[in-house]
Amino acid sequence: MTQERFIHPTADVQTEEIGQGTVIWQFAVVLKGARIGSGCNVNCHTFIEGDVVVGNNVTVKAGVYLWNGLRVEDDVFIGPNVTFTNDKYPRSKQYPAKFQTTLLERGCSIGGGATILGGSTVGAYAVVGAGSVVTKDVPAYALVKGCPAKICGWVDEKGNKLTKQP
Repeated sequence: MTQERFIHPTADVQTEEIGQGTVIWQFAVVLKGARIGSGCNVNCHTFIEGDVVVGNNVTVKAGVYLWNGLRVEDDVFIGPNVTFTNDKYPRSKQYPAKFQTTLLERGCSIGGGATILGGSTVGAYAVVGAGSVVTKDVPAYALVKGCPAKICGWVDEKGNKLTKQP
């Protein structure tokens, strides 16, 4: 049995491309053109621009803004107040021909308050520690932390710390 999607009455959802079983909570804004998969949980006080693709079973915690160019694969966790950028040289009222593409690969987790700079890829099942600043690509299964984020270990698909690189 497929669960129906739920959109809270105070959310402003302008796209029809939302999968079954997805829940969008209070005061979220989702612009026309955004694509959100099935079984997602989009928490309150979030903002999703029109050129964003979110896969299935993704959790977006409160206070997260997903800007144009962000691609989120299945089973990704985005912690509260994670910050994304999409313009390497931002200037007021000056827009790039194309915003940077940022990719969050399948099963990765981004800890609360982390910053992910535009153009970065966070590899499959990688874990970004809370408050970290990602300035370059993170390999699959890596555990990174700090400013700038550096590899401090490796994890398996469930997030358990490993003794060596998989």
